Amino acid sequence: MLEHTNKNRNRKRKIKIGFGTLLVLTIFVLCYIIAVEDKGSRKRSEESANTDRTMEKAPSAPETTTKERKEAAELTMDMAKTALDSFLSSFYIIEEKGGYIAGEDFWQQAEIFEIVIDTYERTGDAAYLALIDEMYRGFLAKHGEDWSYNDFNDDIMWMTIGCARAYEATKDTKYLTMAEKHFNIVFDRAWSEDLGGGLFWKTENKTKNSCINAPAVIAACLLGKASGNEKYYDKAVKIYQWEKENLFGPTGAVFDAYDLETGINQWCSTYNQGTFIGAATLLYQYYGEEAYLQDAKLAADYTVNTMFSGQVMNTEGEGNDLPGFKGILARWMGKFVRECGEEQYADWLRQNARTAWNNRNSKGIMWTQFNTKTGDAFYSAWGCSAAVSMLINCPYEIE
Repeated sequence: MLEHTNKNRNRKRKIKIGFGTLLVLTIFVLCYIIAVEDKGSRKRSEESANTDRTMEKAPSAPETTTKERKEAAELTMDMAKTALDSFLSSFYIIEEKGGYIAGEDFWQQAEIFEIVIDTYERTGDAAYLALIDEMYRGFLAKHGEDWSYNDFNDDIMWMTIGCARAYEATKDTKYLTMAEKHFNIVFDRAWSEDLGGGLFWKTENKTKNSCINAPAVIAACLLGKASGNEKYYDKAVKIYQWEKENLFGPTGAVFDAYDLETGINQWCSTYNQGTFIGAATLLYQYYGEEAYLQDAKLAADYTVNTMFSGQVMNTEGEGNDLPGFKGILARWMGKFVRECGEEQYADWLRQNARTAWNNRNSKGIMWTQFNTKTGDAFYSAWGCSAAVSMLINCPYEIE
């Protein structure tokens, strides 16, 4: 009897425990269902709110994007002008007879003179017209009005280009007179039928270099446009054809020089690539012949993809001449992109300009090795001018 009673008690305890567990489980399931429903409801509400916000903003999105791009473009030009101002603050000297760049000689002065012309052309700011005149007077004060004493034909041709461009910017005939005078001096003393034509680099007449021939094509095209005299274009074509046949490789490499005794020096540099692109661009713009456009593209492709593998330029930091070369490339490749619509090179130019700017020193100076932080030690003006030219001449997303 006692044993039976205990069994009944145990059965009742088990039944009670089973019922309590069932009740707890039921409550838990109900809570879970409510929580899930609530979460789903909140999610649907959030999605609905986001959709409403998106629909409300959609009409104004294109306007905002355009405004942001415009502001970015204006900032880039402001950066370029700031870069030039910083450069001039560090290296430009003004005297009674004019202004000049400290520590630099004939051809470097001429090329930095061109950077100021670049800036005027791109901004239309009349303040740069006064600077063009001041620098020109400073150049004449140091080098006179007859440059034939200079044995380097390319030196004279660089300033000839500068004067032709200064005439284009100002319409002051003093620049055109000097440009025509010195183009003719160089052509008459440098052209020969040795090696089938071409211009000699120096008066010693040993090598015919790209650094005189392509700039001479550029100068001739500028003078042809300025004077209306077709003979300059005839000479431009004559010089260009010789350089293309002798110093332009099938891959787009522009070779350095053709020596009368040792043959072709196949070394490539940024300024020779740049002036060849510039020469081809100007001839294409005048004649409209597709061959010139293809030549410029081939040279640009070689520069970007073979010489630098699409990366930022971080070379040419040695010696007296090399450090400023990239500024010449920037000028003529920038013109090619902007005026011929060859946008495939635009991002690479902007990448170089942006990197140089980000690596400026505390004075706003940028050394020619764009991918290396510029220190606060002494640098040559010429070597620091390349980055300024890159910033001035790079094609902005909104022109």
